[in-house]
Amino acid sequence: MSNEPSSERPSTGEEPGATVRTNSQSSRNRDWPRSAVGRDRLVLAASVAALGTVAFATTIGVVRNLPARPLAVPGPLHSLAVDGTPVVVAVALVAVALATRRDEVRVGFLFAGVFGLLATVGEGATLPAVAAVVFGGALALFGALGRPATYREGRRVVIGALVIAGIAVSLASNTGVLGAGFRGVGGLLALGGLAALGVRAEGDRVALLAGGLAVALVVYASVTRPFAVGSGLLVGFAVVDVPHLFVALALGGGTAAAVGGLRRREYGSATGTGLLLLAGVPATLPRATAVLLGATLALTSTGRLAGEDSREWNAKGGPE
Repeated sequence: MSNEPSSERPSTGEEPGATVRTNSQSSRNRDWPRSAVGRDRLVLAASVAALGTVAFATTIGVVRNLPARPLAVPGPLHSLAVDGTPVVVAVALVAVALATRRDEVRVGFLFAGVFGLLATVGEGATLPAVAAVVFGGALALFGALGRPATYREGRRVVIGALVIAGIAVSLASNTGVLGAGFRGVGGLLALGGLAALGVRAEGDRVALLAGGLAVALVVYASVTRPFAVGSGLLVGFAVVDVPHLFVALALGGGTAAAVGGLRRREYGSATGTGLLLLAGVPATLPRATAVLLGATLALTSTGRLAGEDSREWNAKGGPE
């Protein structure tokens, strides 16, 4: 008979505790995708709510100020659009901040969302809110984009810089930090970023056709009904001192990007582009926060905001 112990030791030389740690790590790895999916859905849901509210407010503003036959809008409905939009958009920013796993996005969106809410309560918070939206927005947007390593990533950073510059100049002009004449410059910068989003539709003939059709319709309306178009752009989209042709190019680029996102089933990107289209020039805090959220979604992805590894995002191609 042998006196050797009958229990077998692991042939790999691993300690028993290593197996427990490995199993625990595997469990966390299995749980992470479910967590990421939940965060992804929260980001998308908050963004869709913001889009619906901005669309409602823009529609109310346009129909109440039609130059020929303005439609009568009940007072409570108008008040709901005016007072509810900044609250919903600010809450959406906070919701995305709580959902994201990216520190820069979390800090930037929390500043923009919280101070945006405070500005709706008292005018004394307006200037701090402007600073929070501009600097917090820049931190969040460029934190989400990351350091560019390819031409397409660099292109996204340039578009983001145009949008942030448009927000900064527009808000500074509207609050008196800059002269009123700079409001047109801010509009050109913000709408230039929207027009540049059209590059995302390259190679998609349907999206490019939709964008071209949008340009043609705006140009035709501007030629045949210049007063009506000018009034609608001013009241509905806060467009001041920007040529109608440039506005047409911006709407065409945004339309092409939105259609392209829908065709690729990138619903977060399409929602963000929709926010940019409907929010107009970021001359007020509610518009600026909507543009900030829209630009972040249009240039990144809900998966990346939810915490998807940047290498996985780049491997998938990311938003172009």
